[in-house]
Amino acid sequence: INAEYMGHFLSVYFFSFTSDHFPNMGGSGSKAGGLLKAIDGDNKNTDKEIDKLFAMLDTDKSGELTGKEYDTFFEHATKYMLADLKKAGHDYDEKTISDWLKVWIDPNHDGKITKAELKANLKAVLDAGE
Repeated sequence: INAEYMGHFLSVYFFSFTSDHFPNMGGSGSKAGGLLKAIDGDNKNTDKEIDKLFAMLDTDKSGELTGKEYDTFFEHATKYMLADLKKAGHDYDEKTISDWLKVWIDPNHDGKITKAELKANLKAVLDAGE
C-alpha cells in the first residue's frame, strides 16, 4: 500500500466515520464538498447531484443563489478546486481560483447563480481541475 492510497483511504474513512457519528460536524461544508466530489467524478447522476447541491445552498428557496448563498457556493467550490488543482501539481492562490470560478459559473456577472447556470457550467469547470 502506497502513502497516497493510505491517505485517501484514511480521509474517506474519517469522513464516513464523522458523518455517521457526528452528523452536525462541518455543517453544509462537508455535504457541499461531498457533492462537489460526486459531480466531479464519472457520475451518471451529475444533474441529480447538482440539484442536491443547489437545494442545499438555496436556503431561501428563491431558485437563485444570491448574497450569502452565492458567497457560500464560491467558498466551497474554491476550496474544492484548490485541493483538486494542488493534487494535479498546480499552485494557484485562492483569489485566482475564486475569480476564475465566478467567470465560468456566473457568466453574466449578475451576482446570482441559477440552477441552469450551475448545470451548464459546473461539471466542465470541475473537470478542468484534473
